[in-house]
Amino acid sequence: MPPLLQPHQLLWASINAASGMVLTQVLAGPDHFQESKIRMLLHQVLPPVLLQNVLDCVLHQLAVHHPMSTSPSIISCLLRILAHPNITKFQLSDLSYAGTVELEALDKVESTLIQLLPSFNRLTHLNLSTHRQKVTLPSCSSGVLEAVGRCCPNLVLLNLNHNNRVTSEGLLHLYPGKQRPGCLKLEKLFIQDCGAEPEDVAMLLHFFPALQLIGFSELGTSLQMLHSQPWWCKGSKRQRRQYKLRLTHVDNTMSRVQRCDGEIVDFLVDSCPDVENLKIRVCDEDVGQLARLTRLTHLELRFFTGIHHPMGNATVHYLTGPGGAGLASLTLFCYRLHAWHVATIAQNCPNLVKLYLYANLAVADTPLTSHINKMQKLEVLSLRLGHDELTLSPTACDLLLFLIRGALCIRELFLMVRSLGLTHDFMVNLLNENPLASLKIFIADVPRRTMAAPMLEFNIETAYLLINTCCNLQMLGNLICWNITPEEVAELQAMKRLCNYNLTIIYKHSNKINNKLTN
Repeated sequence: MPPLLQPHQLLWASINAASGMVLTQVLAGPDHFQESKIRMLLHQVLPPVLLQNVLDCVLHQLAVHHPMSTSPSIISCLLRILAHPNITKFQLSDLSYAGTVELEALDKVESTLIQLLPSFNRLTHLNLSTHRQKVTLPSCSSGVLEAVGRCCPNLVLLNLNHNNRVTSEGLLHLYPGKQRPGCLKLEKLFIQDCGAEPEDVAMLLHFFPALQLIGFSELGTSLQMLHSQPWWCKGSKRQRRQYKLRLTHVDNTMSRVQRCDGEIVDFLVDSCPDVENLKIRVCDEDVGQLARLTRLTHLELRFFTGIHHPMGNATVHYLTGPGGAGLASLTLFCYRLHAWHVATIAQNCPNLVKLYLYANLAVADTPLTSHINKMQKLEVLSLRLGHDELTLSPTACDLLLFLIRGALCIRELFLMVRSLGLTHDFMVNLLNENPLASLKIFIADVPRRTMAAPMLEFNIETAYLLINTCCNLQMLGNLICWNITPEEVAELQAMKRLCNYNLTIIYKHSNKINNKLTN
């Protein structure tokens, strides 16, 4: 049976209580005397690390539970009360939950932030991201970035995602200058959906030697720009050796241009030897070069560049070599997934902890029962077959039984498949072969599901089977596409409450699956 709910931890209960007290006092009527009194009391009894947690909790409660009270004066008051000079992490992104605000409010909160930043010389993490709303808090104009470049030399992470006030000119303030030390220790920079251009990111990569991760949809374009520079690609080997990037994460799958990234692969193997996490669009012939990235442990390959590309000998050769043996996570997007490819992965990638397989069609070109599955460390398995809700995948059951064979550590299992073989009896056989004692999340749904299409043949007996067999189960779904009535779902919910199970039962109409590739 699932684990029982436990009482709230004392630490977080104290943080919530302190946050509620601060918010109540400020909302009752902020004034300078009350602000100073609360600030003095909190700084006396709470260390800076807890003040960070209280600040995060207060801003979240304000934006989610009191959005109508999210005025610039209230936010500025809270920031002045809770901002401690010794804090290292400053996160304002939860303010975006309050929704759209006036432009005047953005300016006032920015002004408070600019006043506070000079005292945060120990700041290492700053999060000013939003949730894709056009006019919302927090905002980050050039004035804020100027203060960051002048006052935060120890900054390691800067998150500006979806912040539409960020511009190319603002990013220039992160560089060292006569009046500012800059942020040369910056390791992680997130600038999705901002005013940054690929050439700006290319220069950031060149002049910020500590950068390991840049969250930017057109990162591949920036890398190509860098590669095309004459001072980078020409000269002796000794001269080229000094132009090495410390990037550990590269993701070019979000690019608007669905093109082959063969040139980017060439650049990576020559100039980014430290890459550990790579997500990229490829043709089969480009995969072979990845063997030169000896630190690569997390790999996502999308065999789609506007047209579908098959996996071939180069991919198989990479997986059967040292590259495959060193992978801890592997994600494959392809049109046809052959059983031979699955067998190759299972036999040659024994260190895989996470495996994600997404394909339009599954081809049974070899009997899997004759192959060995060495993935005994596997904890996360996601299998998605079919490009719409009417596509049947008759080989799905064989693939699933083969992949979980001996994988006793599986914690998360995601099935996005429609197959006539996925029935209650199949789940009985599967759990007899592998009881999934470590399983915490089980999700079974249909790709691009519509309520008019036939659903999975799992029923309420299947739900009880999983609940009673998997002793660590904490999430079960999506029951909307199972052969279960709303009354039976209500029965499951009542049983969960009666037994005090720490279990989330999902029963939602939404089916949010990334079909970027499999259209």
